[in-house]
Amino acid sequence: MKSFIKKSFFSLIFFIAVISIVLLWTNAHIELLKINWILFALACFLFLFSVFVWLVSWAFLIRKKATVSYQNLFIVGFSSLYGALTPVQLGAEALRSMKLKSFFKIPYDESISASMIAKGTKFIILAIFFVFILLFFISKAKLDSTAFFALLSGFFVIAIAILFFVLPLSRRCGSAITSFLRFFSKDIPLFASIEKFFFSYSKNLRNLTLKSFAVVLLVSLISYFFEFLAFQFSFFSVDIKIDFVPLLVLFVIISVIERTPFLPRGIGLVEFVGLTFLSIPWFVNEQLSLPEIGAVLIAFDFVRLVIPTVFSLLIAALFKIEIKE
Repeated sequence: MKSFIKKSFFSLIFFIAVISIVLLWTNAHIELLKINWILFALACFLFLFSVFVWLVSWAFLIRKKATVSYQNLFIVGFSSLYGALTPVQLGAEALRSMKLKSFFKIPYDESISASMIAKGTKFIILAIFFVFILLFFISKAKLDSTAFFALLSGFFVIAIAILFFVLPLSRRCGSAITSFLRFFSKDIPLFASIEKFFFSYSKNLRNLTLKSFAVVLLVSLISYFFEFLAFQFSFFSVDIKIDFVPLLVLFVIISVIERTPFLPRGIGLVEFVGLTFLSIPWFVNEQLSLPEIGAVLIAFDFVRLVIPTVFSLLIAALFKIEIKE
């Protein structure tokens, strides 16, 4: 547990460094001094509520295998949120699984399977939106190699996750992947653990009814809706209003960048890509000043990173959910 706190702490240090650069480069303080704190607080609430909604789908899947109350699952879920300050947010999933194992004796394979299914549905939604945006919007923008590579790496993670999620639906594909992992497990012990998990995950996924899948998919879509509202109110808080379509496009792009496997939550790349797109007049249908762009990027960074991390640590401390390593 302490190692995840340290990783989150170092991620926040890195975040502060990035924010400082954005602040100095754009003079964002000019606009941040005029921030509407009520709208900013609403953006923070909407983001946390989007997490709550996603936890509903995760808890729904957990309760199919274990008799744990929703209240306890929400406490575990929120108290593990600070672990999301890791590449692809894997730390949060690891913390949830560790706590479920420690407090409720739920096996790792079951808890991780639930997380994979819940995340898989969200990745499917994101991938559909991103492909549409890739065809109609990004192709028109002149991106440098850094921005293009960031988008490509983020989408690669999403694509792999979707394949990992979808292929086991076929018993034949699931068996082929399991055999592939078993072959490498003879020489690499890590693959033995992965094989065991994948076998359990495939079984749990095939046992998922169409109705349950539809519920998880719908809840994931609702979660994205509130996350998008949080993004929109981050703009409102610094008195910036852009059209719905470019706002949605940028939201999806940032959601993809967040999944890049090289940086925690895409810190640094999100700001760079956001600055790139918001500086394109035809994209936002108006000319935004550098201070305005810097202000909204910093505001949303606090909404998506700082506030959830602080809230998570407070929940963990309040309910004394602590696991000794």
